[in-house]
Amino acid sequence: MAAEAWPRWQRQRPAPGGPLRVSYVTVVRNAAATVERTLQSVQAQTWPHVEHVVLDGASTDGTWALVQRHAARLAHAASAPDGGLYEALNQALGWTTGDLVCVLNADDWLTPDAAANAAAAAGEARGDTALLVCSAAWVESRGQAPHLWLPEPLTAASLLTCANICHNGVYATPAAYAATGPYRTDLRIAGDFAWLVAGVRAGVAVRRSDQPTVHYSLGGMSGDTLRHTRECVQVLRQAVPALSEEEAWGLLHCFHQPAWRMDAFAASRPPHRGRFLQALAQRHEGDALLMRALAQAAAAVLQHPADDRPAGKLSRSEKWRRSLRKRWIALTGR
Repeated sequence: MAAEAWPRWQRQRPAPGGPLRVSYVTVVRNAAATVERTLQSVQAQTWPHVEHVVLDGASTDGTWALVQRHAARLAHAASAPDGGLYEALNQALGWTTGDLVCVLNADDWLTPDAAANAAAAAGEARGDTALLVCSAAWVESRGQAPHLWLPEPLTAASLLTCANICHNGVYATPAAYAATGPYRTDLRIAGDFAWLVAGVRAGVAVRRSDQPTVHYSLGGMSGDTLRHTRECVQVLRQAVPALSEEEAWGLLHCFHQPAWRMDAFAASRPPHRGRFLQALAQRHEGDALLMRALAQAAAAVLQHPADDRPAGKLSRSEKWRRSLRKRWIALTGR
């Protein structure tokens, strides 16, 4: 898709002004067991200025029939084969008319005040302001109590942490989509991560909200953590082409959140992460994006050695330095 053709709007967009409008986009294939709950959660929003666009990828399990039952309350709905999740999302976004657009999976559902919370976080911003609102999510796992997923700050550091943010809790203005470009269709799982990174690189403004807006169901394609991590390496190397594959894997071992996802890739872990980072920083000191990402990631993730000791006590290295200083004074008188 050519950059100048993005976004490719398919419906007449309202004139500027008036109340903030929120669009939800759902692309679905064979989710008859859950899609109706998704549809009903949009219809139950307390914010009155909401629309829902649904694209079905030629489902064979009755999903499309369920969607059609709600057709009167949908802004647009269609069913046809597609080339995958991100290709379908790129198509669906063109049918929205909202000031904020949120991608809602067919096995997830909104909190009743999701749109209201997103609108409050956006404030006076409208569709012509390049803005991402990153909100919290309730993570739903079968047999376990839901837990709250708070979004990490979206900065250059997210390139190394793999942006620990729930995509279904992100609300983007049309201007933000124009700045990021379309979702990458060469990725199967991490296209949302690549899109968030594109927002950082384009300088899109970010507002963080700790108010949960969505119930996010674990499982499905997003549950393939091994493939997601491999695709995170692809995204990192595309953003910083000078990185070798070994260096990209080493950076993820240093900063990826959650860290346990890297356990399966232990063979690519640097023998000494501190020395690895020092050498890498020297090799790539001219890369502004990477240096910014390293500085922000280190500030967020790494711990200063002085923080490991109780207040008022010296670390072992500090004791050693002071001992050397005393010997020097004893020998030289200075």
